[in-house]
Amino acid sequence: MDFETVKELFVRHMNKKTKICRLKGILGFVLCPVVLAVAVACVYGLLWIFTYKRYGPDNEATCLWIALGSLPIMFIGNLLTPREESLMEKRMREGAPMAHGIANKGTVLFHVFLWVMFTGPRLCNWATASMREGRQWQEMDAHGCAAVLSLLVRHPKKVPYEDIKTEIPWLDLPVVLSQITRVPGVLQLQSPPAGLSLTDDLRKAIRAGGPIE
Repeated sequence: MDFETVKELFVRHMNKKTKICRLKGILGFVLCPVVLAVAVACVYGLLWIFTYKRYGPDNEATCLWIALGSLPIMFIGNLLTPREESLMEKRMREGAPMAHGIANKGTVLFHVFLWVMFTGPRLCNWATASMREGRQWQEMDAHGCAAVLSLLVRHPKKVPYEDIKTEIPWLDLPVVLSQITRVPGVLQLQSPPAGLSLTDDLRKAIRAGGPIE
């Protein structure tokens, strides 16, 4: 397969991945304010419920300001909270019964509350990461990556790094290596001599002129 055809396929793949990542980022940024508003409403509702008997309806403004003030606390708490599997997620995954006493119910409710509080910040982080990934796809060395793909397609087995340098002397291998391995189907093989190869599905797709997936 000629180089220009491979490059066209790779550029098409780059543009598709860039578009998907940007759409994910836009969706995340659009949903983030909605989720944060829901979290603030939950905080406000809890404050109003627990303070109504003591302070009455005159405490609504105070509850609202405290709820709005919880926004930065949500982002700070999200940064400080470890990403370990929560009790709620564990029980849902294992299919275990949720009710095992009042203490356990309280723990589950607490994890649900944390999930509601941290969904907004984590959605914002996800959107930011998606936009960053889209920029990385857009800035990839299409010429260098296509040259490597074109070389790998012509070889049914692994191509050592030294052979890649010999075949493509102008290639900035460390940079292209970090980029090309992001393509599904590109295999980075460490057994001596270390090198690159393609899965049979990706090799067939490129030879057939189909999309790189």
